[in-house]
Amino acid sequence: MIRVYSQSKPSRILLLWHKLWLHLRQRLIKNFEVIDGDSRFRLRCETPREVGRCIKFFVKEPGTCEWIRNEVIPGETFYDIGANIGVFTLLAAERTGGQGKVFAFEPHSGTFMRLLDNIAMNNLQHIVVACNFALNDKDGFFPFNYSSSEAGTSDSQLSSVIGFSGVEYQPEISELKYAASIDSLIGSGEFAAPHHIKIDVDGNELTILHGMSKLLIGPEKPRTIQVEINKRSESDIMSFMEAHNYTLTDKHFTRSVSRRIERGGDPEKYHYNAIFRRGA
Repeated sequence: MIRVYSQSKPSRILLLWHKLWLHLRQRLIKNFEVIDGDSRFRLRCETPREVGRCIKFFVKEPGTCEWIRNEVIPGETFYDIGANIGVFTLLAAERTGGQGKVFAFEPHSGTFMRLLDNIAMNNLQHIVVACNFALNDKDGFFPFNYSSSEAGTSDSQLSSVIGFSGVEYQPEISELKYAASIDSLIGSGEFAAPHHIKIDVDGNELTILHGMSKLLIGPEKPRTIQVEINKRSESDIMSFMEAHNYTLTDKHFTRSVSRRIERGGDPEKYHYNAIFRRGA
């Protein structure tokens, strides 16, 4: 442990430590350019976890990329719920052709700062509305529990300490965070109704769906919704979507899960992304 004692003038060791910290931080910062055909994005990364997300931009969830490319058209509105550092936010923003909107919801404060960086680096401020609060089935203030404060991480939860795997964890820190339902946001008149929604929040997907019940039966209901499905909530989500006249039309796995299945793993044991399409 290094102890630094308060003084009227900064100590030489403190100044040297500060310079070392700045040097190390600069070495960690990387600006990536990700290119895939006509798509070209720039991303800022300051942690190994973020670097991993950048490197796997188009390959970690190829099914999600394909869904966004095939479904989002110029002028439409896209909700990225659980935006993280903004990989799918950027892809959806590109597909709107500069005429639509992307609302990117990311309650993790450290990750949200990187999301802002990536929006700015790609000059998408006029398309993307970044929202640093959580989504819920009701409005108010709730504890937001950080599994890690490091940017780009996952499994932090609103009002819960149960991670995606179903295992309870000890929060690194908790924050009092405002949360709102999609129905109340749209009802406020400040948020446009979405044509497409992506929900990936490591376990609170069903709660967020309950918070958009009015939207899903209203005249502006989304055309498609992708939801990350884990086995604990699978049957409840399927029943909810069916009750709201949404049909499961496709499902896809992450690259890592696909490899496990190729090696003989049982597809029924793994989480996946489900794509639902509205009925008539």
